Amino acid sequence: MKAFITPCLLRFSLAAVLLAILFRYFLSHGIESHITVLIVLVSFLYGVGMFSAGWYFGKKDAEFLPIFDVGFRFHLATYLVHNVVSELWFVGGFNSEYEKVSVIHVTALCWGIFLLLHLAFYLRAREQTIRGLHKHDLFE
Repeated sequence: MKAFITPCLLRFSLAAVLLAILFRYFLSHGIESHITVLIVLVSFLYGVGMFSAGWYFGKKDAEFLPIFDVGFRFHLATYLVHNVVSELWFVGGFNSEYEKVSVIHVTALCWGIFLLLHLAFYLRAREQTIRGLHKHDLFE
C-alpha cells in the first residue's frame, strides 16, 4: 500500500481538489446566471487543467517510483476527489438552484463504470510485471 500512495499522487490530489473547487464554483455561477459560454469554457479548462496536472505529476511519479500502473492510481484519485468535492458542494448548499444532485450521481455512476474498466486493464497489465516493475525493465 505504501507504493500505491506516493508524494506525487498526493500533490496531484491537492491540485485536483483546488481545480475541482474552482470548477464547481464557476460552473454553478454559470448555471445560475445562464451563461452558456462560461459553462463550456470552465468545463474545457477543468479538463485541460486536470489532464495537465495528471501528465506533470504522473511523469514525476514515474521518476520517483517506476511502477507499472497505467495511470490507474491517478484516475482513481481524480474520481474520488471530483465526486467528494461535488457532493460536498451540494451538502454545503453552494450549488445553483438549477443544479440537481442526481446529475452528480449519474456522472459518478457512468464514470465509475469506466473506472472499473480501467481497473480491469490495470490488473491485467499488473500480471505482466514483477512487483510492479515491468519485466522488460528488470532484465535489460
